[in-house]
Amino acid sequence: MNSQSSSKHITPFWLMRFVGAKSATFRLVGGSLEVVTNSGEKQLILVESLGIEAALQEGWLFAKLRLQTNAGLKVFTGFRKKEAQALFWWLREHLLKQLAPEVSKSAEDIRAMLTQGYPRQSWLEAARSMAQKTLARYVRVPEPEWCTDVAGVPFEWVAVVAGWQDEDLERLRQSYVDRQLQRYADFFAAVESQPLTERQREACVIDEDNNLVLAGAGTGKTSVMVGRAGYLIKSGQAKASEILMLAFANKAAAEMQERIEHRLGKCGITASTFHKMGKEIIASVEGQQPSVTPLAEDEKALALQVNQWFEEHLKTPAYQKLAIKYFQNHLYPAANPFDFESEGDYFDFIIANDIRTLKGEAVKSLGECLVANYLFKQGIEYEYEADYEHRTASPLYRQYQPDFYLPEHGIYVEYYGIDRKGNTALYVDREKYHQGMAWKRQLHAEKGTRLIELFHYELQESLLFDAIDAQLAALNVEYQPLPQEAVLATLREFGAINGFASLMADLLKRYRANCYEQGQAEAAIANASNPQQVEAALSLLTPILTDYQALLDREGHIDFDDMIGKAIQYVREGRFRSPWRYILVDEFQDISEARARLVQSLRDSVKECSLFCVGDDWQAIYRFTGSDLSFTTEFREKFGATKVTSLDLTFRFNSGISDVATRFVLQNPIQVKKQLNTLKEVKHPTVSLLREDNRQQNSDEPSRLERVISRIADIAEPGSSVYLLGRYGFNLPNKSELQRLAARYPTLALDCHTVHAAKGKEADYVVVLGLETGKHGFPTGKTTHPLLEALLPSPADYQHAEERRLLYVALTRARNRAYLIADMAVASVFVVELLKGDYEIDLNEFSTSLSQQLLHMLKCMKCKTGTMVPRQSQFGQFFSCNKFPLCTHKERGCQHCGFQMRRAGRFKICINPDCSSWVPVCPQCGAEMVKRKSRHGEFWGCKNYRHEGECCKHTENEVIFDQSLLTPENY
Repeated sequence: MNSQSSSKHITPFWLMRFVGAKSATFRLVGGSLEVVTNSGEKQLILVESLGIEAALQEGWLFAKLRLQTNAGLKVFTGFRKKEAQALFWWLREHLLKQLAPEVSKSAEDIRAMLTQGYPRQSWLEAARSMAQKTLARYVRVPEPEWCTDVAGVPFEWVAVVAGWQDEDLERLRQSYVDRQLQRYADFFAAVESQPLTERQREACVIDEDNNLVLAGAGTGKTSVMVGRAGYLIKSGQAKASEILMLAFANKAAAEMQERIEHRLGKCGITASTFHKMGKEIIASVEGQQPSVTPLAEDEKALALQVNQWFEEHLKTPAYQKLAIKYFQNHLYPAANPFDFESEGDYFDFIIANDIRTLKGEAVKSLGECLVANYLFKQGIEYEYEADYEHRTASPLYRQYQPDFYLPEHGIYVEYYGIDRKGNTALYVDREKYHQGMAWKRQLHAEKGTRLIELFHYELQESLLFDAIDAQLAALNVEYQPLPQEAVLATLREFGAINGFASLMADLLKRYRANCYEQGQAEAAIANASNPQQVEAALSLLTPILTDYQALLDREGHIDFDDMIGKAIQYVREGRFRSPWRYILVDEFQDISEARARLVQSLRDSVKECSLFCVGDDWQAIYRFTGSDLSFTTEFREKFGATKVTSLDLTFRFNSGISDVATRFVLQNPIQVKKQLNTLKEVKHPTVSLLREDNRQQNSDEPSRLERVISRIADIAEPGSSVYLLGRYGFNLPNKSELQRLAARYPTLALDCHTVHAAKGKEADYVVVLGLETGKHGFPTGKTTHPLLEALLPSPADYQHAEERRLLYVALTRARNRAYLIADMAVASVFVVELLKGDYEIDLNEFSTSLSQQLLHMLKCMKCKTGTMVPRQSQFGQFFSCNKFPLCTHKERGCQHCGFQMRRAGRFKICINPDCSSWVPVCPQCGAEMVKRKSRHGEFWGCKNYRHEGECCKHTENEVIFDQSLLTPENY
């Protein structure tokens, strides 16, 4: 058969026609192949037929063709093998000619896609998808003899691309990176004052759809930002006008701009803050620069304005009712004492939230607070923990103080911390607690005093107020509810109104900063740990949000949050056409959800826009401003196809600081694991701990801080910089003290910063202050108000996660050495962790008393988390828990030297190594035992023994002390 013929007719062997085989005509019509059966039916043959080996099936004498047509599979049988074979070759040749232009075009498009720059995931997936679809048209690469008029290279290329695996794609990317690194080696060597490292250069060149550069402290984040921008221009991939560089603060943007102009010259790239960019987007759409409300930069004026709106709304009865209901039920976060691991942990919650009644009384539980507030609102006078009217004090027990006393009615109220089954919190001795309950009931019965009993489970089941109502009604107590105005007057006197108005100002800022879209606010409420409290607060906030927006509209103003929210809206609506094909974001770990939404909107509005983010999740310390770390730790899930590059070499600190800081921050499993190498390797610890009492015994002696500064002056090069860092500003020396220290140590450049303010800075030496436990300790015991908490990103499920990163930031400000100062009586849990975890820290640079070496092990026996601190009374010095008055546990010091005593088995042992006195403890009541004399000789008797009345009468003839308890391993 002539391959140039325009048609072919084929007839089955005569014998096969008797069994149904039909003849058919195949012809070329307008570039397509058509088959016409002997019945006149016409069908188009699909190109997919030519690549299927099974299309031609040969038997011993005959063959058949199985061809895909527009009407489905058609089978032509009964042909002589040579005739069927010739027909199939003829069909395949013409089908290849028909398909060749399509395959060539596809091959060209794929090649163009893969040669436009770094092989991005989106391009590779598009190329592979295109190749696979094209390959499906011809199934297999044609052999050269199939058709000499058709080039096989495009077919082969498409088939290769269609078969690429992920490792092939990665080799393609690496090949591109290698070529670019070699081509622009001179640029990367000169763009910064020091040549960029290999990882920094790779970060500059890699141009995935989304790029995350995970940096460490001192690894040259800014150098990578500048190098990336310069490379894009140098390589011709972008014009300056197509590059957007974003920073969070004005100062950071200005420093970035200065760095760009110094290293790249007047190239036309502008570094901007998010707010400045948002404002420019608004101006572009609206045709004029928007005016910013004066309240945006004056927090005091905003708070005053919110307070005025709040007071105005409080004049309306409906709003009054909402406010009083909030103050009664939701002034403090709900917390179940059963959920805490120790009594001390629960006390920490009480202290951190400063839980007080509406009358300003500090109470020991949230349940007691709610009882007091309810009684107050109902007009029932009460006294909190007043002495019982009958004396009950004994050597074994203090005077009984019921939770509440109602003096006008002669009724006592006890609030018991048990559940329906009588269980107590795990840290409470259930048996003793029930014995106490029984003793109280018996006492009231014997003395004829009236007692109301309330229970923790009633609070948990929302039955507490009903229980109060029922029991008081049974005792014929009538309520005289205070008028709403009187309740509000008391709240004003207590300071609750002003305090809540201040909180409302913070809530307004936080709510608006989130730039909520439809459904987001409702989701925030639903996901809050305290949705009822949040909903109640937002019902009070909503009218103030309306007032604020009305003020902005009336004045024609916007605020900083509008700069983000309106920009998002204008970009999404297509009213702003972004010119930026490359978006570079610095300090990405600090990004908020709203800013991330704006970045995503800008990226998605421009075809093939590339996102480049540089950040360090180990230095994420701004959650309280709305920063959401999950955008860094879950970057790929949030943004799509991503290439992560880690900068693994720090130019700042040595290996000693790195080892301690890295191990410490990685205790939190959510932190991204990365290896941080240092230029300077040391073989000795470079983090030192000074342990000393925070009370200066003698004014002539140098303070703890001065001891450290003096040491630094002895070892440091003249002119060395020293940062004094505190968790809070009040941890730091005041201006006059700093001037005094600077004058005394003129060879050092001393400066003070809070740790937050020090981020991004560095010094030769760092001294970290304020490493104590408590509300204003480090980590801070101060909690974010639960209403603000509900409007912030979800916290990490790891205790002190952000505070841990904050200490990492503090340590990594130092180039040479970091110093920590702590009093072990009240030491931070972080300091205790460094000690107990055997971190490579220097404990010998300063002399340390034995008591300071042991104090972190001496916790309060009652609440378990408090520390015993020395106090003075009219009867002399003693030690009591630092959580007093919530925890009332106290102990005597050593009767010989006054030092604190530690517990070892049944003994109390003085921690002073020069004393080591010991006292046995009574196994019955826990009091100390003392040596007494009788006519039979000396014996040990309990200190709580009395000749008359209730007392402890335990005695022992002999107590043998185990001397091994004095050895260091038993400390």
